Amino acid sequence: MVVLIAAVILAAVPVSGAAQGGYGLLVCIDPGHGGKDSGAVANGLQEKDLNLDIARKIKPLVEAAGYRVIMTRESDVYVSLEDRCAIANRAHAAIFVSIHNNAYQQEDQGTETYCYYDSEEGRRLATEIHREVVKRIDRPDRGVKEAGFYVLKNSDMTSSLLEGAFLTNPEDARLLEDEGFRQKIAEGVAAGVNYYLVDPGRFNTYIQVMNPDPDKTAQIELGFMRGNGEEAYTEEIPPGTRKTFRVDDYIFNDNVSTLVRSLNGVPVVAERAMDFDFEKGTGWHGAPGVTAPACKWYLAEGSTAWGYSTFILVQNPNPDANPVHMYFMCADGSVGQYECTLPPYSRFTLDVSKVPGMGSADFSTVVFSTGSTLVERAMYWNQAVRSGGHDSAAVPNPEKTWYLAEGYTGKGFDTYLLIGNPNAVIAPVSVTYMVPDGGFITEYYELPANSRKTVHLNEVKGLSDKDVSVQVIAAQPVVVERSEYFDYKGVKEGSNSTGVPAPSSRWYLAGGCTGAGFETYVLLANPNSTDTRVDLEFAGPDGRKVNKGVIVAARSRQTIFLNEVPGLENTEVWTEVTSEQPIVVERSVYKVQGARPGGYGAMGVTAPATEWYFAEGCTR
Repeated sequence: MVVLIAAVILAAVPVSGAAQGGYGLLVCIDPGHGGKDSGAVANGLQEKDLNLDIARKIKPLVEAAGYRVIMTRESDVYVSLEDRCAIANRAHAAIFVSIHNNAYQQEDQGTETYCYYDSEEGRRLATEIHREVVKRIDRPDRGVKEAGFYVLKNSDMTSSLLEGAFLTNPEDARLLEDEGFRQKIAEGVAAGVNYYLVDPGRFNTYIQVMNPDPDKTAQIELGFMRGNGEEAYTEEIPPGTRKTFRVDDYIFNDNVSTLVRSLNGVPVVAERAMDFDFEKGTGWHGAPGVTAPACKWYLAEGSTAWGYSTFILVQNPNPDANPVHMYFMCADGSVGQYECTLPPYSRFTLDVSKVPGMGSADFSTVVFSTGSTLVERAMYWNQAVRSGGHDSAAVPNPEKTWYLAEGYTGKGFDTYLLIGNPNAVIAPVSVTYMVPDGGFITEYYELPANSRKTVHLNEVKGLSDKDVSVQVIAAQPVVVERSEYFDYKGVKEGSNSTGVPAPSSRWYLAGGCTGAGFETYVLLANPNSTDTRVDLEFAGPDGRKVNKGVIVAARSRQTIFLNEVPGLENTEVWTEVTSEQPIVVERSVYKVQGARPGGYGAMGVTAPATEWYFAEGCTR
């Protein structure tokens, strides 16, 4: 396999296309064979000549749709398979389309199109091209198939290979001799390419970056990793402001991981939000970034039962290939395993239901890697009662103490506490549930070795119809998350947050919005035995500040509804929280009007940093 590593630094201008909607994307057209390699020869025809003529006809048609085109050959020359892939990979083409014609028995005829094994996007590209070609040339439809052809395996981008017709079949050969027939094939390929590349809009990814420094501008770099190097764009965040970057404006129609760097040393805070509408769910999810890669990661939540789909997202930010090992600790004590190797500067997605023995299970996850990685988990569901998804970043270490500020057991809400025990011994755990009036309830649980425990807070005695914050204390290091499923003003979705191992006297929240149908809450949990003063400073995109002070009672939880704070009407907003005693801070956002209703939560972060990593991201 040819692996090319590149870092492309681009101006801070989103990708834009021609008036026809081509987005300026680069398409690689590969006329098969050439030079000393004639390909199939039959009925007075040479495949290499037909392939080149069709490819030459495709090029202006694709360009007319607003795309750029690169060809692996434009004359009768020999180009090795390795060089064909290298041309596309070096150019960072969006897609790779190889043009061929077929040969076998004399009676075989028709059109078939190929993608690489188990490539969802490859199959989508092949299907679009195949449908449009068959529709135009009216030859027998031999279908879309999977194969391990070198150019499909070793091109870094989505790829497809067309076999237009059979040189060895007299009727197909007669048609291939006709320039008008070859033009129809070209028109079909161009139409299929365009249908594939028009953004289906299933996912939108946003990176929200706040600069809490009151005096200095933060010069940042957005680095996007897809497996073909890192593409980097520079931006500026003025003092005391926040900007939102739509990743779809930079990276088109792909899975992508992101690294936010401060280039001038001014620390920032970054979060990622995503909206989605696809076959597995509709809604929103979000998460704060992670400040450093590591070789070991832990996730408490995960399920492939009850109608849930769970995906593990792994980002390799390194210039070398990186072996990765995943272990899935199930509620019944069984352990599933998966191994893979990530290419340099790449992002890998694992559908856990495809792992042997993990087709229907509740589980926690541990990810080990030879080189450092970043790990997130996304879950989706499309059920009769609700549809949606949630996401959280993994944590690099299990801990004996965990805190969560958010939780609600009132009408329309179901809250679950997920505890993963990655140890080879039983882990006794005490959980204290804190409610707004200062009351608290403590429950005790035992987690078997290498297992996962789920607690439905709505079923805990004394927690009915309550705002709830949580403190977990364990005898062995464990991992803790909270999942919440809701019907909020008719919006039926869910959210998730990873716990934090300690309270803090300072917190930052980069995301939040009170306009465009959004409602935002900041949740404050005081785990101390005495009341504490909390000061919240909010700022919009223009840096204008709004301040609010509250007293949070001992061992209690308080909720601030930002839409009702004077001065925060109809605006994007970031938040800085300071307190006399250490507390825990989260934020919940609900989209209640307009397209793609949903909601998501995010734990605050305790300090700005010069690097933030996000394993998850999709612009398809």
